[in-house]
Amino acid sequence: MKLYPHAIFDMDGTLVDSMPYWQSCPSDYLILKGIQPKEGLWEAVALMSTQEAAQFMIREYGLTDPADVIVADYNKIMFENYRLRIPAKPGAAEYLQKLKEAGVTISICSATAVPLVEMTLNRLGLREYFSCLTSCDEVGVGKREPDVFQLAVSRLGVKPEDCVMYEDSDFGIRTAQSIGMHVAGVYDPSCLTESSVVRGWCGKRYIEDYRGISLYPQEV
Repeated sequence: MKLYPHAIFDMDGTLVDSMPYWQSCPSDYLILKGIQPKEGLWEAVALMSTQEAAQFMIREYGLTDPADVIVADYNKIMFENYRLRIPAKPGAAEYLQKLKEAGVTISICSATAVPLVEMTLNRLGLREYFSCLTSCDEVGVGKREPDVFQLAVSRLGVKPEDCVMYEDSDFGIRTAQSIGMHVAGVYDPSCLTESSVVRGWCGKRYIEDYRGISLYPQEV
């Protein structure tokens, strides 16, 4: 068994339970505008960027604000969720403490902007565990491309094969693996791919729940 020296965590859906807030955000926005959302709104926009989702809602609901204004309002809703509401996944803090005690260097690689990541981790008392924070905003592309993973690894000054990437998204898992990172899959209900498929990609490095883990997925 081998304990890899570097653990890199995604945040949303991996360390924090933010996905229900992202899923309700389009409906919350429309309700604030006095508009009743149609059934299936989240499913319609789930794979869109916020800009694309804004354009969709302009077409579907006859919104008169330009897309940039809608995106700004959308982001304000999520900012308040990160600032006040979004919780850590059960057992995440204890698991991070185990890694720290084992001498593992821990960092973040997230699609969420660094200021939001930092604010959320500070509120939850988790910031102390992370040596550095990396965001897709810094590279201009999402996790379907390897850029953000490469940046996160380069900041540690190590090779991808020395790192375990903790990810809940199916595409994030596959992209991290494509550059040679080891991956620990983390279950989240928002994942659009069946958990059995994701488990197959990750082998024994798959976390259903942080609580009660007796071995680090890195060791298996």
